[in-house]
Amino acid sequence: MAGGSQTNRVIAVTPAGRRGYLELLAHYVLADPGISEWHLWDNCRQQSDRLYIQELARRHDRIRIITLPATDGGNSSINRFYGFCDEPDTFYIKMDDDLVYLPPGLSSALFARAQAERGTRLWWSPLVVNNAICTWLLKYFSQVTIEAEVTAQAACRVGWRSAPFAENLHAAFLDACRQGGIAAFHVPDQDIRLSRFSINCLGFFGSDVVEAGADFCPLGVDDEEWLSAVLPARLNRPGRIVGDCVVAHFSYWTQEAELLKTRILDDYYAIAGLKLSHRPIKKMPPRARIKSVVLDRFLGPPIPYSVSI
Repeated sequence: MAGGSQTNRVIAVTPAGRRGYLELLAHYVLADPGISEWHLWDNCRQQSDRLYIQELARRHDRIRIITLPATDGGNSSINRFYGFCDEPDTFYIKMDDDLVYLPPGLSSALFARAQAERGTRLWWSPLVVNNAICTWLLKYFSQVTIEAEVTAQAACRVGWRSAPFAENLHAAFLDACRQGGIAAFHVPDQDIRLSRFSINCLGFFGSDVVEAGADFCPLGVDDEEWLSAVLPARLNRPGRIVGDCVVAHFSYWTQEAELLKTRILDDYYAIAGLKLSHRPIKKMPPRARIKSVVLDRFLGPPIPYSVSI
């Protein structure tokens, strides 16, 4: 059985980062006693964000900053950091910096499920609110009513691209949080096989990283495509969505600029008992703007949909 060594601790890792999101994520991560350490991979675009994570590390002993030369803040820099997840006795949970809700005891719940299924699967993810594949699961397997033609594709026109839809979905989830109704978002556990999946929150064993070596996430590949589809297919070990463990992801690049014009991020801070003090500023790069225009031309502009419980 792959990954047979005894695992005795959990480390969270986050490609960092944007202060406007990280302040909220820090609230959840540092409140989780099951997380032994939090490693921030310094992939900051702005010096102000870098100074923020350095100050965060000075204030909290559990935080360690991982640095590499020539990082540029883009996804292409992230692959080089996976090599630091090399402690065989550790379960790593990679978290996007814009996760805006984590349930109490997330690390212990995800780790327990992974331990029970170790060797049969490569990674474990919670059900992620605002993740295209998870949105499809919500439509067909949860108590959430989604009036939209969502597809089981990572780049679904609705689940990945539509900011109005994401706003509606977040609003429904926020209401569920306030009313104690998060169970409506639960789905049966599901395997991910031969399909790209957005890895917003992904748990895996360090022993599997050591065993795979450079093949765990080679340089020059798309880490999401590789870890969610290519490597599981090669090893014949799918990924697993743990359907009764729910987190929330703020946005894809296709949604972020529009979502930041709403009060959704403020509301997530509010349910955590915090106040948003550093609103992220989204400046879409020229290539992304061109890509968005092309999508609008061939697929039509994103349109709103309804989500309810």
